[in-house]
Amino acid sequence: MSVRLNEEELERWQKARGGTERKELGAWVRAVVEEALQGHPGVPGDVPKMPEVNEAAYLQLVQATSDLRELVTALRERGELPPHIDEVISRLGEAALSTRGLSTPVPGVGTAR
Repeated sequence: MSVRLNEEELERWQKARGGTERKELGAWVRAVVEEALQGHPGVPGDVPKMPEVNEAAYLQLVQATSDLRELVTALRERGELPPHIDEVISRLGEAALSTRGLSTPVPGVGTAR
């Protein structure tokens, strides 16, 4: 689904989203619509809000996972891939999820490519 907004609307929506803990505009729109339809805040299965200290750790772990994936891609191309590297990437992704209080894997996070 896509929604077209003019500049004023986008600015208003971004400002309203900025007052919440939502990072993505799409996630904010979904939460607002679900709240309007259900009469209570939140979206079923929503990711729990995380304390700031965990958010910083999460962002660092996500960046480290991304950097490691790039390194693995380069090593794969050269045929110099260390054994068990996929397990290392998965553990790093799981650590990121753990900081968010998530126990189930999220597609694309913690999985080697």
